Amino acid sequence: MPGAVTINKYLPIAVLYFFFNSFLLPHGLLYTTLLTPFFIIWLYRYPSFNLLLWFFVVSIPFLIVHLAKGVDALVYIKSYLLFFSVYVFGVAFYQFLKNCHSLSSIFKSITIINIFLVLLALLALAIPPLKQRFWYDIVVTPGVPSINRLQMLTYEPSYYSILLVPIVLYYYLKMLLLRLPNKLLVFLLLAIPLFLSLSFGVIFGLLITFVLIFVSDVKLFTFNKKFPLYILYGSIAALIAFVLALELFPDNIFFLRIANSLSGHDASFKGRTFDSFYLGWQIAAQKSILFGVGPGQVKPIGLDFFRVFYNYPNFTENEISIPNSLGDILATLGILGVLIKLSLELFFFFKTKTYSNFFRLGLFLFAFIYQFTGSYITNIAEYVIWIMAFSPWLFTEFNKINIYKMKYSNEGLPAAPITLPHYVK
Repeated sequence: MPGAVTINKYLPIAVLYFFFNSFLLPHGLLYTTLLTPFFIIWLYRYPSFNLLLWFFVVSIPFLIVHLAKGVDALVYIKSYLLFFSVYVFGVAFYQFLKNCHSLSSIFKSITIINIFLVLLALLALAIPPLKQRFWYDIVVTPGVPSINRLQMLTYEPSYYSILLVPIVLYYYLKMLLLRLPNKLLVFLLLAIPLFLSLSFGVIFGLLITFVLIFVSDVKLFTFNKKFPLYILYGSIAALIAFVLALELFPDNIFFLRIANSLSGHDASFKGRTFDSFYLGWQIAAQKSILFGVGPGQVKPIGLDFFRVFYNYPNFTENEISIPNSLGDILATLGILGVLIKLSLELFFFFKTKTYSNFFRLGLFLFAFIYQFTGSYITNIAEYVIWIMAFSPWLFTEFNKINIYKMKYSNEGLPAAPITLPHYVK
């Protein structure tokens, strides 16, 4: 019908995942977890359903060792099922990527919805009952009073910011390598939420990722004739802004967090890096440094370690966790679990030729860096990034061969035609 509004059939589940996955649920519980039976039923029609078997092939040897060493059975079973739900979601997301030929339009819709919710969150600052839904108020570093950090409708700012990573990489790379209208507007629509989250691990991870993307292929520095000028002007502007900020606002949170992180006094940075690996090792050693203590056992076994290490005897099991993906895996699944994860990352990096696509390479670089500085073992937002990085049919316009074909065509040089899937926007 002329003028009818059509809604992408995948958009509702994308909105649920991005904005409402933990809304009004107890901490740690997600709607995607509750939907596990439906994901299994949906997967049954696809060959990827057979991938579910690998969860048991890999996990049963760990289960046998953990049970032999002794565990809290009820907690272990609940956590084992949680691990299975995360794996099921990962397989379902993989199948979703194969089915969905409109991911770019979903990214656009999510970006638009997100900025409207950011505006609502800013208004909520003046409404105490709503404020706690959108903002996380805590002391993040010594020398700075408690500050509001945007968490949107998730349970913490760092989780919200990591949800943004694939969209930020997609649009920022499009600005740098392809054509994108309204570049400044799109830049601000994504930069403002990231800044408001004050998630320095994600922000610096993205900055390092973009640097590594360009370093990985030095031809990118000459991709745009004006790019050297952009670097020069950007560096001068950044230097001027730094000097002015240092003179006018020497005690701002940005400088203080960097200084405290470098000196080891930033509790968040230190807790997500050095402390996590130390505690992960100490906890794993209580049962098996090779196989770890098992799912769900970190809290009951690690409680005394946390109390002594942080000199805070009032800690409860619900208040402690290892906020680092590899540190959490070290404690839960031991050295063997860490080696399995890193080996799979490198295997799929070469198997799927992640290096041949700038977007997927960026996702890989970010996730590889971030797992040493944040996340946790059941973080589906991290696994979403990994799965996208290892999906070779995804956003092929960022394939290196297509990027350079487009460059030569624009310069009037002979080039083979660029072949892109019909769904690339």
